[in-house]
Amino acid sequence: MKKEKYIISRKLIGGLLLKNIIVFGVFILAAAATMFMQSDKTLAAKKKTNSYIKILGGSMQLKNGVLTIQKKGDPFVAVNETVLPKKSIRKVIVKEGVTWLPDEVFKDCKNLKTVILPNSLKTIGISAFNNTAVKSIKLPKNLKVIKKWAFEGCNIEKINIPKSVERIGVQAFCYTKIKNITIPKSVKKLGIGVLDGCKKLETVTMPGDVEVIKVPKPSIDNDFFSCTDLFYYKRRDDGSSDPIKKVKFTTALNTDILKRLAECESYEVSSKDPRFKSVDGMIYSKDGKTLVRIPLGRKKVVISDKCSTVATRSYGYRTYGMSVLREIVFPKSVVKITSDDDLNFDISHYKCKNIKVSLNMSQLDNKSIQRLWTTNKYWKKSLKNELLRKGFASLNEKNERMLMLADGYLCSYLKKEETDTDETETREDIVGLVIPDNVKTIGTEAFSEYDISYITLENGVEFIEDYAFEGCGLKDENDNWYAVVYVKRDNIHISDKAFAGGESVRIVMEK
Repeated sequence: MKKEKYIISRKLIGGLLLKNIIVFGVFILAAAATMFMQSDKTLAAKKKTNSYIKILGGSMQLKNGVLTIQKKGDPFVAVNETVLPKKSIRKVIVKEGVTWLPDEVFKDCKNLKTVILPNSLKTIGISAFNNTAVKSIKLPKNLKVIKKWAFEGCNIEKINIPKSVERIGVQAFCYTKIKNITIPKSVKKLGIGVLDGCKKLETVTMPGDVEVIKVPKPSIDNDFFSCTDLFYYKRRDDGSSDPIKKVKFTTALNTDILKRLAECESYEVSSKDPRFKSVDGMIYSKDGKTLVRIPLGRKKVVISDKCSTVATRSYGYRTYGMSVLREIVFPKSVVKITSDDDLNFDISHYKCKNIKVSLNMSQLDNKSIQRLWTTNKYWKKSLKNELLRKGFASLNEKNERMLMLADGYLCSYLKKEETDTDETETREDIVGLVIPDNVKTIGTEAFSEYDISYITLENGVEFIEDYAFEGCGLKDENDNWYAVVYVKRDNIHISDKAFAGGESVRIVMEK
């Protein structure tokens, strides 16, 4: 019996021992397989890091962080993680013979700092160096085209664009660290937002007649419109922005480009420009007698004492930026304010809503005063006080809300004292207002921002200018707006455009 138990115990122990040996063997085999697999992966990674790959007849070789590119016939393709590890690339050498860099070729190679390009290179593709660590790069002397987003998000602080370049695409250098840049005269087309978001940007030297590359964007109704800004704001993280210090033009200036330069403190016109000159950072006619443009980034403007004419376009032109104007000083020499018939004002683009105006001239005609009044609503408070101080205007003795100029000219029907003209868009309904007989002419925009229901014109009123009234306050049974005007003079002349909105006006003759 004991012997039988002993035999059973040996069998049991032997079985357990064999089982343990098998398990241990399987473990050893698994560990060995894992080691071999890891070794293969390490070898593969090492091979991938130091590989020589032929693609489409060209070739790329990565060794010790240096990517060398050679060109033989067909173009090579962009660096891709399936081909080469982007994070391993620290330097790129492109050999002579390569004529263009494909789109996104080095995009997101975040450790790429150094790039050497050949003189044979003609084109840098879309987003070629987007989001890399490149701080400086020497562009080849035969380069022709820099496509959109080519250097977006790079650490570039300085770049010299060769005189061979003819086209720079949309946002080509946006969100870089460029402080100063010269765009050569050879560049004929320049994309919008080319220096968008460059917070350190201070000066730009560029052609004055460059063509802007526009980008169509779909609107809500699927039509297309074009964004035409060249330089957007240097926005800080909190949304505020600083103006560019100076934009210098190297060729004859096309003034249409000025509205696309965002906030700039100073302009410098080429000395060879046949039509314009710059004085104190502002643009004047060649003889210095007409003010043509005020930079959007100028807070205080003192007009040259050699200037005799100020064009309303100089401060009221349509812009894609925001004017920071706070104060404007007109010298004794200014005797006339002129307006362009095709001028499209955009007076909403002012950061300061209460601009100070100083008038130092001894006289100014009614039309000039009217143009000053109607072309910037944010200086009306100050302008009214200056007009009264200089004796260029007075308050109508029969209705002190009427700002009168010489010869019975009604310049404006003033807002109520408790209404802030410069801060609100509150419209007022006019019902039963009488225009007294000491008013001869109702001037342009005299009743802007008012809705007219009933108004009476006394015998003295001879003429109503274009856009004197902005809106009507009555509705008929068909929901059409209209106004009733009671007239006491037979030979009064009312402009066809007296009511800016084109609403119906019902004239009632009274004796």
